[in-house]
Amino acid sequence: MVKVGMEIKIVIGRKIRMKKLVLMLLFCGVGILWSQETTVYIGLKKEIPIEKSATNVGVVSEDEIRDSNVKSVGEVLRNKTGITDVSKRGSIGAESNMRIRGGGDSSKQVLIMMDGRPLNDTSLGLVDLSQISTENIEKIEVLRGPASALYGANALGGVVNLVTRKSATAIPKTEVGARIENYNTRIYDFTFSAMPGKANVFITGNRSFSDGFMENSDYELTNVTSKIGYDFNKYGEFFLSNGFLDSELGVPGTNNVPLSEYNNSLERVASTPFAEQSENAYYTQLGHKISVKDLPFESNLYWDYKKKRYEDTDSFTDTTSRPQNIGFNSQVGVHNAIVGIDFRNEGFKRSDNKEETINKNRSNSAVFVQRTFEMQKLSLTPGVRYDYNSSYKGTTNPRILAVYNLSKILKLSSNIGTAFRSPTFEDLYSPLISWPETMWGNAGDTKGNTDLKPEKSVGADIGTELRLSDVFTSKITFFYNDIKDLIEWQNISNLSTLDTWRPVNVGKAFSRGIEFEIENEITKDLKHNFNYNYLESMGRENGTYKTLQYTPRHRINYYASYFAPLKIKTRLRVEYTHKQEWVNFVKYELPGYTLVNFGIRRAVLQSELFFSIDNIFDKRYVSRRNYPLPGRTFYGGINLYLWD
Repeated sequence: MVKVGMEIKIVIGRKIRMKKLVLMLLFCGVGILWSQETTVYIGLKKEIPIEKSATNVGVVSEDEIRDSNVKSVGEVLRNKTGITDVSKRGSIGAESNMRIRGGGDSSKQVLIMMDGRPLNDTSLGLVDLSQISTENIEKIEVLRGPASALYGANALGGVVNLVTRKSATAIPKTEVGARIENYNTRIYDFTFSAMPGKANVFITGNRSFSDGFMENSDYELTNVTSKIGYDFNKYGEFFLSNGFLDSELGVPGTNNVPLSEYNNSLERVASTPFAEQSENAYYTQLGHKISVKDLPFESNLYWDYKKKRYEDTDSFTDTTSRPQNIGFNSQVGVHNAIVGIDFRNEGFKRSDNKEETINKNRSNSAVFVQRTFEMQKLSLTPGVRYDYNSSYKGTTNPRILAVYNLSKILKLSSNIGTAFRSPTFEDLYSPLISWPETMWGNAGDTKGNTDLKPEKSVGADIGTELRLSDVFTSKITFFYNDIKDLIEWQNISNLSTLDTWRPVNVGKAFSRGIEFEIENEITKDLKHNFNYNYLESMGRENGTYKTLQYTPRHRINYYASYFAPLKIKTRLRVEYTHKQEWVNFVKYELPGYTLVNFGIRRAVLQSELFFSIDNIFDKRYVSRRNYPLPGRTFYGGINLYLWD
């Protein structure tokens, strides 16, 4: 009787377990655990497993970067959760900026860093993602929502940190790649890595050439980076990073041909056929990590310099800007707390037609602290940062983050905090430029405003995450962000015959929306992910709230990769962007579009061949008014993997 009872229990138990297994497989898409643990630093300024982070944090892994087979960071990020868009104004080399959780001119409200070093241009507040190569990037961490409590200025919409690569093997390794694309585009790159003893060496180089899609959009780039580290044992680990970039780009300007009249000729005509832009950039960064009596210390000392020149002989324009920054930051972990300091000196020079028009410096000093309280299923992290800037005095920004584990597979998270964006040097000190009255308009002038205050925001989000091991992850996050003192260039003249344009703190805006994502590894060889972003982004100056320009209400992205037989790797990416409508005296509309991209790769001995088609169905579209984009494009090439 006991034996029969035991058999019944075993059978029933097996049935129950089988039922749970079947339900789980159906829910997960028949998923099996294959992926390795991923950690993330950006959310708390310390490494934690991704499953313990809030739902507003995302990571793009090294494998995903390599599988995407794209060459710029902007192309990697454009389809990620919470990204409003990564703008495109042309083919390779054309300026590309990124927005998170916001429409309008919100690219300046996203702080982008590389190994903790801010990259935002202090003259305009932007980062051109087309100039940042993926060759030396190990992973990309994204924090969506206000984050000035940890990172200071320009973190209203969110923060992106590019973590650079270092050697992962003691065997010296060299990789050489070559690819060709439409419009006579050629890209050559190499990487070298080694770990001799306690040292770590990683070097990259890139040369790119293109005739470009439009007239006068030719492009040439040289980019070299290095990261050299050494472990001194009790004295800690040091890393020295250096980089050099030199680029030349034709600037075709706008093209007003309606989308319906594109014929692969009219839309390629340049409005500024003689405009050119060149850029030289350098950076060096020294990083140090050490543990003293179980207290982790981190420090960074950096310097960067850029010379950017725009010249157009037709309009007698020759403008050169030279931003230069020196910074130092350091932090220490004390039990569950982090205390840190951040110093930065920013300099900016500008000359117009060889005459210096701006020569200014400003400094920023900051201190921050945060503490994590662990209470069984609840993790609570309050933090605050105080910044003092020589241009606009002091600002304090608090934040509180909560993560509550309902079970081993289900959690809730919430984040609320404040943030700010600094006025740029151009906002503050743009030189007086005037023009006479013409048949097309009034006489007028434009000039910076030294009385500007920082833009400020209060934002919050709440989300839930279901994670079945590393096989299946589903997240949904609701967010709201309210911004005041928006900096807008306005005509402040009281005269009907004179235009006087100045930047002023008059604007208000808010953004609210939903972010939904699913990641699923069905088998070791097949995985896919899906995300949906809903966004309302509205602003006002004096009257009622209106939808901000370039605010897609809906965005959907789908990605699938399959490791097919014969060692063939395939990937499919589908991107849908809803139509965009806004009113600025007149109504503007950008039609919605769907793009489908497909790529294939195959390893052959110590090499890899690849071929891709972007925009398979040759959809004609724009992401910015009057900036035509290419239709269907092809690219292919080879990567050679060499070991000593």
